[in-house]
Amino acid sequence: MKLYLVILTLIFGIQSLVKADDIRDFDIDGISIGESFSKYIGKNILEEKFKSFYPGSKEYYLLEFTKNDLKFLDNYTYIGVHFKKDDSNFEVYSIKGMMDFDNDLNTCLGQKKVIVNSIKETLRNPEEEKYENSYDNVYGSSKAYVSDFKISNGYIRIWCTDWDKTHEKSQAWMDTINVDLSSQIFLDWLNTKAY
Repeated sequence: MKLYLVILTLIFGIQSLVKADDIRDFDIDGISIGESFSKYIGKNILEEKFKSFYPGSKEYYLLEFTKNDLKFLDNYTYIGVHFKKDDSNFEVYSIKGMMDFDNDLNTCLGQKKVIVNSIKETLRNPEEEKYENSYDNVYGSSKAYVSDFKISNGYIRIWCTDWDKTHEKSQAWMDTINVDLSSQIFLDWLNTKAY
């Protein structure tokens, strides 16, 4: 039975059915690591959609979707899904759900806390790594407030991004909450070959 990562309109949380210990036990809006994405959208649409590749390797690529693309998205305004190049089954290796917070970091952090606590209750042996990322000053004083959970076959990462005023204004960016499920095989590639 799958565990559902669900972000509700007012309460963001993880709904658990059983204790989990594997990345494939979770999903974002019904989409799990290891399953074929083509059951949600036609292969012809997936093949024609713009693919974002990484500079160091073309082994994996990212496709991005909004609620306009995937009518079944209930809880996220956007999802990004990583696939392996030349995989005609479109197996999901990583998936991220994102929701905007209209530059309201405090509400975002509150919802992050709810999600993190739900994950801790869901996992058999939860070990949270909590830290701040300053984006190496590439985006001024922008920061991300991150919680990572290493579990069997992958990672769960939850973070709120707080863009600085310059980027909020010049880029029309807003604070966001992000929930990412990534398989270990994808993360190994990302950390060693993607860049």
